[in-house]
Amino acid sequence: MTRRLRPANFDRVARPYRWLEYLSFGRSLERCRNHYLAQLGGCRSALVLGDGDGRFLARLLATNPSLTADAVDSSAAMLRLLERRAQAAAADSRSRLRIHQADALSFGPQRDYDLVVTHFFLDCLTQAELDGLCARIGPHLPPRALWVFSDFRIPAGAIHWPARAIVRLLYLAFQLLTGLQTHKLPDHAATLSAAGFARIARHLSLAGLLTTELWEYTPAMLPPQHPKAAPIADPLPDPEPVSPSLPEPDPAVFHRQLGKQAPEPQDPRPSDEC
Repeated sequence: MTRRLRPANFDRVARPYRWLEYLSFGRSLERCRNHYLAQLGGCRSALVLGDGDGRFLARLLATNPSLTADAVDSSAAMLRLLERRAQAAAADSRSRLRIHQADALSFGPQRDYDLVVTHFFLDCLTQAELDGLCARIGPHLPPRALWVFSDFRIPAGAIHWPARAIVRLLYLAFQLLTGLQTHKLPDHAATLSAAGFARIARHLSLAGLLTTELWEYTPAMLPPQHPKAAPIADPLPDPEPVSPSLPEPDPAVFHRQLGKQAPEPQDPRPSDEC
């Protein structure tokens, strides 16, 4: 049986969280959260896990007036800020937003959702906890449901070791401030793929240190497709395939071979010689 880590307490950092974020990374994290906001217009029911002070959820409710949402967070202070921002952004948020102060790993969904939101939240979980979260949420998602995700990553190449150092420092800081016991990024791609999701878009920023991704639930081997609200252009397209070449020599083109004399053309008229 996997040991459950003690949940972190983010109440202490709730109020200064936005400014700590801006001082560390500027608006980069905020741009990650909002990158695919325009592609979520067709969603009607959202499960938002660990949105912190609610900056993303407030914009989601304001830009999608038909959407209802369940916001889950273990921090009462974060939820108060989230609710306040939601009410300022959407006047009818009281009827469209339900607040749940609970551990996301023990929260029991009571309805189906066509959108799951986890911005800078899954990095607080171990691999086993992430696997359990997907197993708990999966039965409440219809085919074609979307999962929008943002987080840190450790890219390959020249930035690999600086990125490892930055992520390590962040874990140490949150361990001191909140008691967070996780110290390693989980492999979200492996978990989501195994749970029946397919990634349909990804955007990298800060030289690959940050990723924001859009996944689609495709159970029973349904082919993934882009959301109907708007087409999504993957910012990291596959390289253009090599154009096929014609066989050489091309039979439709005359090729003269060097070093050989072309045969003299023959007269098609019959010869008079016997």
